[in-house]
Amino acid sequence: MPPSSALPVMIARICICVVIATGLIQIFWPIEWMAFAAGAALVVFFAMTWRQLTAVSVVPMVLAAALVGVALAQEVGVHVFGHALERAVFLSSLLALLGLLRTAAAAAPEIARAGRYLTAQPPGRRYLALNFGGHIFGTLINLGGLAILLDMAMRAMATGSGHLPPDLQEVKFRRMTLAVTRGFSLVALWSPMGFAVNSLLISMPSLDYLDFAPLGFALSFLCAGYGWMLDRVTAPRGRIVAQPASPPDPADGGAVWLLLLHVALLGVAVIALNALTALSFQQSLLLVVPSYSLGWAAWTGGRDAATVTTQVMGEAVSRFPLAASELAVFASAGLLSVLVVEVMPTEAIRQLAIDLQLSALPVLWIFAGLLFGLGCIGINPIITASVLGSLGSQLAIPGLSDTAIAVQLIGIWSAVMCFSPFITTVAYAASLVGRSAFTVGLRWNWSYSIGVALIWTAGTSLAVAMGFL
Repeated sequence: MPPSSALPVMIARICICVVIATGLIQIFWPIEWMAFAAGAALVVFFAMTWRQLTAVSVVPMVLAAALVGVALAQEVGVHVFGHALERAVFLSSLLALLGLLRTAAAAAPEIARAGRYLTAQPPGRRYLALNFGGHIFGTLINLGGLAILLDMAMRAMATGSGHLPPDLQEVKFRRMTLAVTRGFSLVALWSPMGFAVNSLLISMPSLDYLDFAPLGFALSFLCAGYGWMLDRVTAPRGRIVAQPASPPDPADGGAVWLLLLHVALLGVAVIALNALTALSFQQSLLLVVPSYSLGWAAWTGGRDAATVTTQVMGEAVSRFPLAASELAVFASAGLLSVLVVEVMPTEAIRQLAIDLQLSALPVLWIFAGLLFGLGCIGINPIITASVLGSLGSQLAIPGLSDTAIAVQLIGIWSAVMCFSPFITTVAYAASLVGRSAFTVGLRWNWSYSIGVALIWTAGTSLAVAMGFL
């Protein structure tokens, strides 16, 4: 890091620490002016890290700034801006604190052992193992899990595929990449640490996590099965080449169960704290994630618990400026989800829906098309889903519940996040495996993503029509 950038980086780190502290303090002392102070800290943070911003993050920031101007022109109340900033602070704090969880997980030896076990599976089980790994690693470590598993998959390719002809090496390479990225996308369907679930929960206050996430979790297995079916259908036929790779070490299999235990403990802790106290789901999440992360780091450190915990905290804080682009998208989504509904003529839109005789199903289809289509041109789903969730609740279309809207949106979110070359998942995975984002997303994964989007929409529509949602 150049000396000239040391001061801006330090200021940026301090600003995000202020945002996190504000988010945690407001759980117990909800003081409105603190949201504005944290909002100012976010502005300073982006000013200090502007070189990290990308076009994907600048677009929502410009939209958010424009909407603030429109809201000011319409003389929207101060409390509305305070509410919008509270959402921006929550999403920014959550992203930063999940960075702490990612750092703690990366320091744990079970991560490397589990990754080694999953990538060493024989061809008949490889897709499901890597898909499952992408799902679990993504739940715990977000993009860090994607990086770890893809890196291990590439190493396995390098050491165990030399006997294959070049065309089969490419096929194996594609299938392993798709297995991991598709598994990672399933996190959007249910994870209490995921941004899909949380963006919908904060944009639809009447919605509860248990209203839709358990269904999303159950359906994630169907999506995994659909991806496995496509993998089998597209697998090369009639060319059997001996596989000399050594089998996975059974001792490493225990690490996979340990990661599952971590996921279960995190989820149960958040849900239990929400159920047993007056805290909201988001407040419970903000308290559990850092506590669990530091506890995990201390457990990993053993006798050197204090040293390892300090190192994990230091590394997490040092990486805050590198997440400027993602923080910009998430903070903008928090602002937009409140201000769009406030300045938008909701009553006029409701009347238009009545005039057009729009029932629940056409609205679901419109929402699905908007989320998928805007995701394909670079509008992050967290923004679209937040806005559509808020708007859907406000419109109160007869027969269209908040649960149905949430179920529809998480499915389309999962489908587009491993398809659009402008979504972070695809772009990041492509950079890790040395292919273009258009190749990994559009060329390789169109049948899965479009298939999931269509099947999911059909299933949700049928459930709404039959009164199940």
